[in-house]
Amino acid sequence: MMIGVSTGVDGIERCTCTSGWSADEPSIVGWSTGGARVIRNMIRASALDIDLFNTAERSPSMIWQALGVVMIANALAAVGSWIGYENTAGEATWDSIRQWIGIGGFPIPTEGGVVAVVGLGILSAVVGWIVWAATTSFIGTRLFKGTTDMGEMLRVLGFAQAPRVIGLVPFLGPVAAVWVLVASVVAIREGLDFTTRRAIGTAIGGWLVWIALQQATSVVLSALV
Repeated sequence: MMIGVSTGVDGIERCTCTSGWSADEPSIVGWSTGGARVIRNMIRASALDIDLFNTAERSPSMIWQALGVVMIANALAAVGSWIGYENTAGEATWDSIRQWIGIGGFPIPTEGGVVAVVGLGILSAVVGWIVWAATTSFIGTRLFKGTTDMGEMLRVLGFAQAPRVIGLVPFLGPVAAVWVLVASVVAIREGLDFTTRRAIGTAIGGWLVWIALQQATSVVLSALV
């Protein structure tokens, strides 16, 4: 970004820039970079900023930011799961509870260390994100008469994953999961353009479908192994 100073006809010096970022925006130059913009939007999503979710809904180009949020947040949460598993006796119990109710927790491979855990965490998160978007889009439009498409739901629900970053701290995974669920309700409400009550119904329906798929997958994998 190029920043300079120009003098207007009124004799007052003003800051100018040529990257599309406004000098009047209450931010620092660093926020204009892609990575910093993602971080800023993650903070806004975690704060349940309605404007952020509405912007994501209307902006197809933000799909890559949404994907980045899913990967970053769940990678950090996976590291937290690994730290807890390696150093805390009760982590296996917490993982069993979280996996049973479908709100977080990552498979802890016996080999490969933190790299394997993060890889599996990101993979399962991306798959879950796509399934969650598809089910909420279907339930929200068919049962609750909302208006959306798959791209919109992917974007808003991707940003709703932002609070999962606190899962980096062992044992905060359940707290992060609840926070994500609340953010998801806001995201669904804004993405489908209907009431909070219908958003809650859609979230519950999508969650039940996701749990059923998880359980079915576990049964199939157990049978194969």
